[in-house]
Amino acid sequence: MENWFKIEFIFTKNLHITPLELDQMEFYRIEYMIMNYEEFIEEENKQYKKSQKDNDMSFSKQKSQFKVPKMEIPKMQIPKF
Repeated sequence: MENWFKIEFIFTKNLHITPLELDQMEFYRIEYMIMNYEEFIEEENKQYKKSQKDNDMSFSKQKSQFKVPKMEIPKMQIPKF
């Protein structure tokens, strides 16, 4: 029963199908829709991770192009009193 409430939640929130419409559907159709939705989410996550990885790589390339100049701190003598 708990799983059914999760299914209803997914259908109402993400697929915009009301529980009443869901009750009228055949179970195999619901099952296929859930499988397709899970595949879609997995593919979306892969694409997101790939884009994140590409962005990180481009950022690191840009970062490696810039070098911090070497600067030496001048020596200062302590004044004598």
